[in-house]
Amino acid sequence: MSGKALRRPLIGLGVLLLLVVGTLAILPLLLDTRTMQGYIAQTASHSVGRPVRFASVSVSLLPLPHVTLKGLEVADDPRFGTAPLLRAGEVRVGVRVKPLLSLRIELASITLLDAKVELVEQGGRWNFASLSGPAGSAKPATRTVPGIPGSASMGSVFVSSVGIKNSVVNVRRPGVKNGDLRVEGLDATVSGVGGSDYDIRGDARLEPGGLRLRNIRASVAIRAAGEMPVKVSLEFEGPDIAPLARAFLAPSPSISGPAKGKIDLAGPASRLAGTGVLDLSRLTVSEDRRQCPPPVRRQLILDEVHVPILLKPTSLESAPVTAKLAKGTIAANVTAGLDSSPLVTLGDIKIAGVQLLPILQDYLCQGFAISGPLDLGGDLSMRSADMFGTMNGAGRFRIGAGRVVGEGALKMVRDVLEAGNVFDMALRGKLTGPTKTALDFDSITGSYKIVNGIARTDDLLYQGRDLRVTAAGTYALVDGRTDMKVVATQGRNQLRAQVTGSGGALRVVPTGVSVKEPAEVRKLMDRLLR
Repeated sequence: MSGKALRRPLIGLGVLLLLVVGTLAILPLLLDTRTMQGYIAQTASHSVGRPVRFASVSVSLLPLPHVTLKGLEVADDPRFGTAPLLRAGEVRVGVRVKPLLSLRIELASITLLDAKVELVEQGGRWNFASLSGPAGSAKPATRTVPGIPGSASMGSVFVSSVGIKNSVVNVRRPGVKNGDLRVEGLDATVSGVGGSDYDIRGDARLEPGGLRLRNIRASVAIRAAGEMPVKVSLEFEGPDIAPLARAFLAPSPSISGPAKGKIDLAGPASRLAGTGVLDLSRLTVSEDRRQCPPPVRRQLILDEVHVPILLKPTSLESAPVTAKLAKGTIAANVTAGLDSSPLVTLGDIKIAGVQLLPILQDYLCQGFAISGPLDLGGDLSMRSADMFGTMNGAGRFRIGAGRVVGEGALKMVRDVLEAGNVFDMALRGKLTGPTKTALDFDSITGSYKIVNGIARTDDLLYQGRDLRVTAAGTYALVDGRTDMKVVATQGRNQLRAQVTGSGGALRVVPTGVSVKEPAEVRKLMDRLLR
């Protein structure tokens, strides 16, 4: 190609560069800040249907032309208060370069930095529901801006999408217990701004608890009246679920452990429903138990906790919750209401091979603690505010070979076997024993029915090598009040007694004794009271 042929394109390119540079050079003049500040505030207010104000406007040319707004505030719906719906320390508005060649100003992007959003829900209505875009064509009309020199003109200040960086969203639901949330470190893109539908994509962190929210996908249909349809999907993961559990569940016992999962929700904003899953590789349940010897802080460990989630507008269901506990497994269908003192229902309970000693003695410090593997099937329901006092249910259980180790149970057995020296008198001798007794058994079986915290059994059977004990009666879960008919059988010898009282103050009243083999009774007593 000849030099003459190259000269023309180079000249054209030079002229284009001069136009661009020249336009950029006069951009601060085009954007006279005082005039532009009023114009942007007016146009932005028209776009969102709320008063908008900011402290200052500045113009930068590099690396690309952009306008910076400082101290932006968008007013809230006055029905929800006087505090701003949105505060942003800085808003960067990108300007398209090509339209500047025609002295036209068009926006390329909007990014909010360090913003703070206050979302409030009252009576099923959210404070951002009344946000509205301008009526008419979706394509903004170009307007001449008073105060800008020449024939410069400007389209709509707002673009269809907005970027959000390192921002905070506070969610408040007055009147709803534990209804407040805080989303921090939000990095997201909001599309559809100024229209009737918002689409949100991003990542954030949920507080309390530091739960990381990833791959957030949300859509909100903004309507002037009625509730807004919402769709949300996200994944979450965190090192410790304890702070979140304290905020939304009972403060005691405390629940901690790493958690991860995902959830999909849809429906009106105040009545969301959906599905998901929560997995905890290790869940630690901790509680201060004053009846325990030091340390009073006791822990129970569950492994591989798997919680399928079915969220309904008035309840949370999980079918089934599964976990490993004390060398065994547990499973149950769980339903919990979403009111201030929810009814929690455990249906189709299946417990297999769970060792009782770590639960009854190490964690609960029960006076009637026993060892051995538990198999159980049944159902339970209770109110979270008073679990034992409101418990109802029924089922059957079997405990495999183990030992009675709780001091309360041991004392009751001693009292039964030594009741009023009935056996001593029958044997015409005096039997004394140390303060401890060890009772080994082959199995304990029975059925139960619980009504308002009172457990009843009519067929409890304790089967040992030399001793068979049956019991029928009631036991109060809250204070240990006991009223039981007990029959202890050894060979052809038998003792019948009524056991009443509570805790460590049980009273054993013999109601009958039959001694056919005194020598065998003495052997049994010597073995049990050693």
